[in-house]
Amino acid sequence: MEFITIIIIAFGLSLDCLGIAIINSMAPEALRPGTKLKVALSFALAHAIMIFGGYHLGRTLLAAFIDVGYWFAFAVLVFIGLKMFISNLKTNPMTKAFDVNNPKTILGLSIATSIDALVAGVSLPFLHYRLDLSMFFVAIIIFAMTFGGMQIGKHFGFKAGKLAGAIGGLIIIGIGTANLLINLL
Repeated sequence: MEFITIIIIAFGLSLDCLGIAIINSMAPEALRPGTKLKVALSFALAHAIMIFGGYHLGRTLLAAFIDVGYWFAFAVLVFIGLKMFISNLKTNPMTKAFDVNNPKTILGLSIATSIDALVAGVSLPFLHYRLDLSMFFVAIIIFAMTFGGMQIGKHFGFKAGKLAGAIGGLIIIGIGTANLLINLL
């Protein structure tokens, strides 16, 4: 179950990156050679680092919340999912388009999209999931989805990018709910 859940969490987190990638690949500025790879690598690395940081923060909190750990993990995942879902439905896709040829912009977007991974990382010790597997699969899936989004963005349009992030939020909520139910039943 751990492996499947990590993959689904990574996929849910990656949909926000996919949405940003689709929207930004449609920007009127031409993408320079290597930009798609730089964006995908930067997003993947930022998510892995945030999972690492969140995991260690979660380990610190675990002692305080040991009796209600699954409830805590549920609350964290539902919070992330609702935030992703609502922000993607409310936000105008044009406000998410930036000049991704600029390294500072890539860094800023990497940090902004990976904040949810920090919070998701906090839930991992409560679920007794391995940090190495989590970091590896999150980074791989984020990289693939971001690079793919940069490749196909011009063909799908702004609405697809917005929808991807909202679906990602629902997936994260589903994972939180499923983990809670499994541990309560």
